[in-house]
Amino acid sequence: MDKKAVVNKIKEILNLFVIAAFGIASLIFAVLYADSCKSGFIYEYSDILKICAIGVITLITVAGIVFYELKVDLIYKSCYIAVILIALALILLYVLNVTGVMSTINSVEELREYIESMGHWMPVAYVVLQFLQVVILPIPAVLSITVGVLLFGPLKAAVLSFIGILSGSIVAFFIGRVLGYKVAAWLVGKENLDKAIRSVKGKDKAVLTFMFLFPFFPDDVLCFVAGLSSMSKRFFLIMITVTRAIAIFVSCYAYNNSLIPYDTWWGLLIWGAFFALTIVLTVAIYKKGSKIENYFKEKFSKKRKKQNKQ
Repeated sequence: MDKKAVVNKIKEILNLFVIAAFGIASLIFAVLYADSCKSGFIYEYSDILKICAIGVITLITVAGIVFYELKVDLIYKSCYIAVILIALALILLYVLNVTGVMSTINSVEELREYIESMGHWMPVAYVVLQFLQVVILPIPAVLSITVGVLLFGPLKAAVLSFIGILSGSIVAFFIGRVLGYKVAAWLVGKENLDKAIRSVKGKDKAVLTFMFLFPFFPDDVLCFVAGLSSMSKRFFLIMITVTRAIAIFVSCYAYNNSLIPYDTWWGLLIWGAFFALTIVLTVAIYKKGSKIENYFKEKFSKKRKKQNKQ
């Protein structure tokens, strides 16, 4: 057997080992997760759900192995990706459930108490929370940032949030760029993703840059959309760093009531004007976003041509 054949055989064994290992991990954590639930739908129908989960996971794993041997790449790769994502999702759900995070994501006070219970690990736990908030956890940014301001004050909360949210944004972008539409849709929901893609089509840079500046938009979905768009990696990294820094620091000081006070008539007037301006700009960007983007593209292309001539 020549060297190439040996390498191919090793790859084949490794591929089969990986899909089998993730299949086994999925089965184990499906049972553990179901058993860790102490109330709700999963608790009530635990036995039935465990049987269904074991059946589906086994079917996907076996199908992946069989179709790999039959050289049917499309079905094999779909099963391969599916069993890995199922395993990772179940592991994450189990960890979040047993550590108590799942029961704290709907309340500022409970989430704050949970992070406080980490002691010296509080800052690390908060950074991880902000990272997961972008990539997978259904926690509104308003809630997590408010908790950070209550725990650490506006400056430290802004710095920690920036680290977690920026790293989560970059990971989400590369999930969209490298793993593609199907994985992004599985993580954030097909309907949400399709809606966001339609809203920025043909005006990626203009609309997305504007959206990242304000806290009202679904920034977790937008990061995946940016990865699926024509936006370059360089532009995204610069844009997301600048816009995240502005949005997060402004939000932290705004929630702390130290930027523009909510308890004065002039403060309320400024905030009202700010929201009104945001609405106007949102409508304008949606309607004229493609023209704005084309204008800047033409302007920058002319500058490059002049620089090249010089």
